[in-house]
Amino acid sequence: MRHRVSKALSLIAILSLVACEKSGSEGGAPPAPSVAPATTVPSGKTAEVAPSAAAPSPSASAALPAEPPGLVGTWEGRYDAKKGEVEMPPKVKDKVRTKDDGKVAVGPGTLTLTIGPDGELKGKTSGALGAAALSGKVEGDEVRATFFPEDAVSKDAMFGIVQGKRKDDKIVGRIRVASGDASVVREAEIELKKKD
Repeated sequence: MRHRVSKALSLIAILSLVACEKSGSEGGAPPAPSVAPATTVPSGKTAEVAPSAAAPSPSASAALPAEPPGLVGTWEGRYDAKKGEVEMPPKVKDKVRTKDDGKVAVGPGTLTLTIGPDGELKGKTSGALGAAALSGKVEGDEVRATFFPEDAVSKDAMFGIVQGKRKDDKIVGRIRVASGDASVVREAEIELKKKD
């Protein structure tokens, strides 16, 4: 059992890396860090720094909201899981996943997540991919969470990630999961709307 859960956690890490690479390539190059110009001080003199310019006061930084206020709340949606693809290097035969006929863990399901003012995300899902807990963080308009089954030792347990992005009044994204032995890979598009 420990080996199976360890293998599943390794798969989650791999799926996260693949998803990060894909999302990074779609958005273009990251913005260059902003660097303040250096101030030249004549020799023999010392630079004076005003206390307010040295660092923001703790109360000022605490007053800034961590996340866009429009994401705080509960979001709901549906998915329709389908057989997922795994890119393999050229000339590598994937004997394990060729046995997957695509008949298990496919079909509809529901997803609910709640985002707090601190950007913490908690949620749950049920349906074709099984009952699972979601846990993650919101950064800007990006939503990322782990997908962890309620019964991690079940032969049908699926492990993976949920990624999305706010677009207008919706969160649009994807679920990508795999079985504990990585022989079954499933994915589903999601569109979540805020609950009134």
